[in-house]
Amino acid sequence: YNIAVAVIRVKSYKMRRPNHFNSRNNNVVLPSSFGANGGERTYSKYSKHSNFSNNKSVILTAAKVACAILIGYQIVLMVQPNNADAKFWKNNKPASSTLKQMYDSRKCDANDVPTLYFKAWWAKFYKNWKKHGGKGDPDFITSEAPSDFVPPTEPRDTNDGQGRGVFATRDIKKGEMIYGKTTNLAYFSNGYSFQKFLEGLKTNYEACDFMKFAWPQSNFGPNGESAIVAVMDYHSFMKDGGGATNCGCTGGKNCMVDQYALREIKEGEQIHCSYDADGSSQEFLDLKGWKEFGL
Repeated sequence: YNIAVAVIRVKSYKMRRPNHFNSRNNNVVLPSSFGANGGERTYSKYSKHSNFSNNKSVILTAAKVACAILIGYQIVLMVQPNNADAKFWKNNKPASSTLKQMYDSRKCDANDVPTLYFKAWWAKFYKNWKKHGGKGDPDFITSEAPSDFVPPTEPRDTNDGQGRGVFATRDIKKGEMIYGKTTNLAYFSNGYSFQKFLEGLKTNYEACDFMKFAWPQSNFGPNGESAIVAVMDYHSFMKDGGGATNCGCTGGKNCMVDQYALREIKEGEQIHCSYDADGSSQEFLDLKGWKEFGL
């Protein structure tokens, strides 16, 4: 619309100020060759010979039509789901190998290297996910974590021979947020894309780790779709606490991603969540879900 108005103004200026404009009487003076019998011929700038009014009407009409089309298009975008997102979630191509077959083929038991990946490695993993169809930060999941939130935790090797774990860097009060954000969350709508992601990792121990880090989760997508989910940061090292769980969801909180202290946690204490492998509570892990993805 603004472009149309600018065009109207330019055309208006040109129509009012032609090359042969007589400023004394607001008439346009044409050369003698335009006269019927020679000599000069004049007409008013507002006379019927000027097409400015018609041009203005046409341009304004075109601008109104363009505005109506743009508004209609925006309404369609708001009402209908994004085609790319719909295609992403409708893709249910299964993996060509089961999780156990991939685990055995990579000799994961022999490649169990408890690496404390640093930040650049996680960024590489996330980039590999985007390369193989990853959608980026999920806008259908919300987190109550502020943008500058820093988890009061760090990764370390455990003292009990269980490999890596997550530990409190300070005393944490009951109900305090321990983890919360969506920017490092990777998710797969089908087993095939998860398999291609694993194939894109450079080493066997990286692929073996992500077969441990990832989990199938029901009711994850914007319309309740199932997905394979993985956290692309050191919180993937968080162990299942069983009866010693000290991290999870508290009443009235959004816990799709966010995790809170279930009791007071001392500095240096290991953080444990619930994997819920037996399905006794409504936590995230659904072991039966692997079959849905052909894994």
